[in-house]
Amino acid sequence: MSNKPVTQPIPETVEVAQPFKLFTKPGVVLLFIGIIGLFLALQLLGIYLFAPVVFNDFPLTTAQRFGMGSFDGTVTSYAMMFTLAALLAIIYAIVRWRIHSVSSASVMPADFKNASINYRVVNYLGFKPFAVNVAIGFIGLWLLFVVCTETLTYILEKNPTAFVDDLYDSANPKWLLIVTMVIIAPIYEEVMFRGILWSAVREQFAGSKGAWVATITTSILFSIIHLQYEFYEMSVIFILAMLLGYARSRSGSLYVPILLHVINNGLAMWMYLIVS
Repeated sequence: MSNKPVTQPIPETVEVAQPFKLFTKPGVVLLFIGIIGLFLALQLLGIYLFAPVVFNDFPLTTAQRFGMGSFDGTVTSYAMMFTLAALLAIIYAIVRWRIHSVSSASVMPADFKNASINYRVVNYLGFKPFAVNVAIGFIGLWLLFVVCTETLTYILEKNPTAFVDDLYDSANPKWLLIVTMVIIAPIYEEVMFRGILWSAVREQFAGSKGAWVATITTSILFSIIHLQYEFYEMSVIFILAMLLGYARSRSGSLYVPILLHVINNGLAMWMYLIVS
């Protein structure tokens, strides 16, 4: 009788860790340019498509579509929902294509190739379960961030939500704008920055260095795209983005920064509604 331990074959459905890179360093640069360009293009396309739907009393020129639609809350809401749907579909397709390309490479070792076959898009983007105590801890850190920044904002007499006035006044129904700003925008921003872009940068470096480089890089870019704000507000956004990136790294899940982002935007909208 043999004393050798009996091992069971690993089922094909078992999720495996990613032992390969989906993007090269030049590929990451192109990915950053492409994703940000795509984001801006989809926003503009959404405004172009939905402005005539909202302003249907008279024909609009291209300049009028962009000029009037960009400051209308209803058009902006539709454009943001359009951006969410299109971005999710395109990002999913990009990651799926890269997984397929990497797994099909003839130079990849057999064990890496087998791992890539079982690897899923949701794993790469970070759609994974998270520990509740970790999420609670980050909510505590976020509360500290809010107390500090709101105190500084009050001292400096800043009004970071002033740009919302035109959007909110023109929104019909107003709840649609609230939903898009509190829920829709955080989802597609997190999928972009703490999802595909963060993962693409992180995999370029070994150990914790990758997480820090990914967090800093995506935080800088995240603050830069918020051009509707002044320098002070963009600095606060950078700090928030660093917290979101840290949450992504420590929790291993994209759901935690999405949750924090939704709570943050929800509080900002609630405070805006109270004082307006």
